[in-house]
Amino acid sequence: MATQRRNPLTGEWIIVSPHRISRPWGGEKSSSTGQGFTKVSTYLSPGATRSNGAVNPDYTSTFVFPNDFSALIPIQQPQLTQDSGAASTDSSKNTGTSPKDSSKNTGTSPTDSSTNTGSTPSSELFQSLPAGGECHVMCFSPHSDLSLPLMGEEEIQIVIREWMRLSDQLKYNLYVQIFENKGAMVGCSNSHPHCQIWSSSFMPYLISLEDTHQREYFVKHSSPLLVDYLEEELKCKSRVVEESSHWVALVPYWAKWPFELLVLPRRHVTKLRQLTDEEVEDLSGTMKRYLTRYDNLFECSFPYSMGWHEAPNDSADSSPWQLHAHYFPPLLRSASVKKHIAGYEMLAQCQRDLTAEDAARRLRECDQNIHFTRRNAK
Repeated sequence: MATQRRNPLTGEWIIVSPHRISRPWGGEKSSSTGQGFTKVSTYLSPGATRSNGAVNPDYTSTFVFPNDFSALIPIQQPQLTQDSGAASTDSSKNTGTSPKDSSKNTGTSPTDSSTNTGSTPSSELFQSLPAGGECHVMCFSPHSDLSLPLMGEEEIQIVIREWMRLSDQLKYNLYVQIFENKGAMVGCSNSHPHCQIWSSSFMPYLISLEDTHQREYFVKHSSPLLVDYLEEELKCKSRVVEESSHWVALVPYWAKWPFELLVLPRRHVTKLRQLTDEEVEDLSGTMKRYLTRYDNLFECSFPYSMGWHEAPNDSADSSPWQLHAHYFPPLLRSASVKKHIAGYEMLAQCQRDLTAEDAARRLRECDQNIHFTRRNAK
């Protein structure tokens, strides 16, 4: 029987239809191999020249630089300094938008004729707001053949600490979104393992939904939504994939994507920059294990879009929030068959075939320690 499950973070309902999982598939088959497995030279490589003429340094660790095709535009280019192989934002030369100073908003106002594409009357049917901010790219390492599950735990810790540093240094913007698109199947345009950091003068729509629902729950229950949710999940553990001293990775009850993961700290913490050294060290090992499970599931470089969600940088009390990471992988049945959001799902309501419980079981059955590419390594 088909059922509906509610996502308490957004209010969205997901249809679950497990009886459809065996339906024949004659549709598109895609390749999900390649990223993080092969040594290639790209414009993200050390010493490479990028499309704007900038030359990358011969970096030996992480490398952060302003996105050459930024979606969010500050008034001026941000001033960056090098720090341990990574570029860092000099907040004294802030060109983004402070959440407390709307006069410095760096987006385009509705009346800015320089970008006006037509005669738009002023009314509630034609609303526009500024969208200022800045975008950065972060290469995980100088090695194009090392995706996160193939990196060592100490190397992953460097990535996590760089996320924490950027979350802190860009906090003059209202929201900092750290995300990774892994694989061409999810739109990644460069195979060198990397992530992006978009810091905006406004609160993005999906973050606003999570903010609203977490605050409503907190008012009603006097405790954070995701703290209570994790407590309930740990009672049954049917959807838990990976556990450690400080972290839990699970397939959420309301998962939309086939092998979706929600990563949560056991402690109540609202921002990345608040993590302790012990939590960072523990997270690196936990990440390596659940990402190894991902790759081992279909023996491919498992594609996904992931991102950290943390409390906004406004003056509101952040107590209702809990730091968490979402992983949205498109693969459904094999390394070449992915889930499409189209038709009914695009026009009415999202639906999934594989239950969250079955997805978690299949991931738990995968080896979390030895990556499939290294099984025969001596």
